[in-house]
Amino acid sequence: MKVLQNRSYRSKWKFILCIITILIVPSQIAIASNLSEDNNINVNTKWTNNHVVEEFYVAVKEMPASLDVVNFNLTSMKCPDLLFYDLTTDRRLESLNFSINNECQIPATSFEYTTSMYTGNDNISRISWLGQPYCVVDNNNENMHIARLLIDEDMDDTYLIGDGSILTLPEGFAITAFNFFEYDDHEVDFLLTRDGNEKDRRTIKEDELYKYNLDINSSNQIENYTLRFYLETLFSGMCRNVAKINSTRMTSSNIHVINNNESFSFSLNGSKISWLGQPYYVVDHDSTGLTAARLLIDDSIDHCHRLKKGDTLFLPDGFAITVLERHPHIIGCGSTTGRSGYGNFSFLLTQYGNKIDNRTVNGSECYEYRLDLNGNGKNDNWVLKFNVGDIFLSTLEFYSGDFVEINSLKLISPDVLKIENINEMNIVMEGYKTNIENDGMTLTVVRDNITENIPFSKDGTVSFMDNWFTVRINSASDAIAVSSAVIISDTYELVGAVEYINSGYADVNLTSKDNPAILYYDLENSQGHETLNLSIDNNYDPPYIYDPYRIPADSFMYTTRIYPARDHNDLKIAWLGEPYYVTEHNSSSIVINKFLIDERSDYCYQLSMDDPLILPYGFNLTASINDSNIACLSLIKDGLEVYNATTRDGDIFQYKEDLNNNGINDNLVLSFNVKSVNETKGSVMINSLRMISPESLMINDGDVMLATYMINIKNAGSTIEVRLKSKEDYIRNDIILKEDKLTGILNDTFFIRVNGAVEVVKLLKATDTQQYEHELIKRRVNSIKEKMPDIMKNDTNITDETTSDETIHDVPVPGFGLFICVMILLIVRKKI
Repeated sequence: MKVLQNRSYRSKWKFILCIITILIVPSQIAIASNLSEDNNINVNTKWTNNHVVEEFYVAVKEMPASLDVVNFNLTSMKCPDLLFYDLTTDRRLESLNFSINNECQIPATSFEYTTSMYTGNDNISRISWLGQPYCVVDNNNENMHIARLLIDEDMDDTYLIGDGSILTLPEGFAITAFNFFEYDDHEVDFLLTRDGNEKDRRTIKEDELYKYNLDINSSNQIENYTLRFYLETLFSGMCRNVAKINSTRMTSSNIHVINNNESFSFSLNGSKISWLGQPYYVVDHDSTGLTAARLLIDDSIDHCHRLKKGDTLFLPDGFAITVLERHPHIIGCGSTTGRSGYGNFSFLLTQYGNKIDNRTVNGSECYEYRLDLNGNGKNDNWVLKFNVGDIFLSTLEFYSGDFVEINSLKLISPDVLKIENINEMNIVMEGYKTNIENDGMTLTVVRDNITENIPFSKDGTVSFMDNWFTVRINSASDAIAVSSAVIISDTYELVGAVEYINSGYADVNLTSKDNPAILYYDLENSQGHETLNLSIDNNYDPPYIYDPYRIPADSFMYTTRIYPARDHNDLKIAWLGEPYYVTEHNSSSIVINKFLIDERSDYCYQLSMDDPLILPYGFNLTASINDSNIACLSLIKDGLEVYNATTRDGDIFQYKEDLNNNGINDNLVLSFNVKSVNETKGSVMINSLRMISPESLMINDGDVMLATYMINIKNAGSTIEVRLKSKEDYIRNDIILKEDKLTGILNDTFFIRVNGAVEVVKLLKATDTQQYEHELIKRRVNSIKEKMPDIMKNDTNITDETTSDETIHDVPVPGFGLFICVMILLIVRKKI
């Protein structure tokens, strides 16, 4: 009965939704906090490397030789990493169309963005807006009210909330559970706060749905709920009571109103932009220019820092948080029944050792340190902010300690960047017009002035609609790319391609040109030569009950080939979705080195003796200038100088090593142009920076990768082909795909995930055919890591590389970090 109640909100029909997703996951950045009772901790990390901006192509085309225009018709199916694709409902209702003429302009009449409403499995009206999911609060022919969908989880996504603990939610909301079993054996009280202020207090029974409603569209009705979740069950242990909730769904309390036939523009205020490959937070944006600050920390809610009394958390730009006192609301195993309010803690905020703030904040509150960054005479611009979670003290015999938990830590530099000529940003913020059609169901955005075409900037780029996407033209190679910028901090996921199968079978054929988010496309050289072909099959007789989905071994093939650079001085190749330099090749082996940096002349760096340029693999570059405007450049690796050179304006710096073991340092590892030498400032400006990895990867004909894949070198050493190795016995070397788990292929570069079916009942007939969706997946690492893992080791001791790593969401246990340990050590019973 309980299961039926919990699932009553779902659809009445069961369908199988199989997905192959290409993930790009850089290395995670974490802070470990040792909660020792005797020693205080200075919590530090390499914050300066936390954030970079990487640009991913979502579509590419080549300019034709004729005077024809190039048409881009992007859909959620073709570009699921740019346009939102709702996997659970098979909805892909966003599209983006535009053209580029032979004058390198985008005709205003060709620009059209369209999105439509649809109904989710929970019978809630939804819509995609600029690639993000929204809920439709209200709609008609005249306007549409939409709210950002912040959390959208199903029954498999659960949270454990201990007695008195805090579950932090977006936009300053927090949930606390208390008064377990006070009134009934199956009831608990939930307290909802926002920025520490009480918003709702309610008693909920097991299997009951909690809803928090707001009149967020000013309709004098409260049917539009902001937060909902199911109380799955209650646990009572010898030391702690716990509530388990699932199916959490939350929408933003900020409503975006879109009116019909309205001219509108976007504002960059409060948004994130990229400047020279680094993320910036826009403090102020108006007609006079733009004020932005370097984004130093941008933690999510899931990223928590635990600090005990006396701990100091060191931050970039000399900031530091030191915990002074804490007054927890939980002491040992004490009951929280009847408590009012949260615990609090005091902390000291310093910058370069100087006190700048001293504050006491309560649990669930949000702290902000503000300054005047836009010159309006008011301290109304936040520089540092975070949410306060649990404040805890334990008196258990086997553990004695305390901690304060903070999350959603965000920090920007107080030194702002001011751009007076906003055209330098190349973002089209104005001149859009809306049309609401189809009884308020469809929203279209076009250009307001259809006679004014959109030109490209001098660097061949133009960005649209809140900096959502960028169009880039490389005139030298006659290639065009549509790209999406991603700020990398922890992990991120891009969906690269979607395929369907009918009657249990589908062919997946990817190319660099059609799937540039997965396979590498070289825009500078207008070249893309990677392919990945495979099939998905579940037609087996007898069927495999536990592993029904497979990639047949004979269907799998990955290929790539060598191509010349535009200047014909270098040979390049793409390998597993990344660019490489070809050091040496013949019919039996190919030696390649990964491109770490390969920039154009408009990317400049200023360096001096006191301000070195930090490079990958432990390299850094310093410069000193003598009286004759001659710069002495010194290249340091791991603290030792490996090369130096004296240069003037216009010189080319080159550092070479022996990468092919011929005994001669004749392979170029690092090079750049010396643009200018400034004796007054004591600095040197360089550009056209290019660097390859000093570690080589040798690929031999007949090599076996991880005992699973066979490598063949063809076409006189110019092509690499990878297939699944054949096995002698009757069991083929198929790749088994497990539901809700990751299956790695090609040295765990690509991953395939089969998402399980929606957990409802479906009545099948003999004539029914199952429909599947597949997303293709890729994993990447942050390119600014100290050492790039570009050496692939052939390990014959590993018998199967197609392991399935289950993707498991972290289950936060707010307010009680040791709860899981306690549950293991103590006898837990469910209270009847």
